Amino acid sequence: MGAASLEERVQRLEDLEAIKNLMARYSYHVNKGWNGEEVDLDAMPSVFAEDIEWTSWNAGTPETGIERGTEILREETGWIDFSMHSLTNPIIAIDGDEATGNWLMWIASKRKGFTPNQVFMSLDITYARTARGWLIKTLDMHFGMMLLNP
Repeated sequence: MGAASLEERVQRLEDLEAIKNLMARYSYHVNKGWNGEEVDLDAMPSVFAEDIEWTSWNAGTPETGIERGTEILREETGWIDFSMHSLTNPIIAIDGDEATGNWLMWIASKRKGFTPNQVFMSLDITYARTARGWLIKTLDMHFGMMLLNP
């Protein structure tokens, strides 16, 4: 196997940046309560594939479809007054029109009636290149730990 061409190397860099941008937009759209922000459920089609499969540490079995993914976000964020998501340490592997990613996620949040807390999780994600660009195909959340303020 020979060295990648300049065009292939540039395409890989463009794909990496597009996936990082996708994840930044996902985080932005699910933030709430600061600077007048609300969770933007209408933006989910810009980040999720139609047949997204969503698995959450507290839900158990995977849920499928953009409508269900959006409903999960509505349920999970409805009782939150404030949340700010930060994704770090991406490990992204691209294979043609598919990619995988592992991210560490830190969430500062405040639930209604509670003091602020922090949640640390990891995300395993698969992506698909579509006519609309890179989209999240599967999202698997893994709980790490929660720091509660007294």
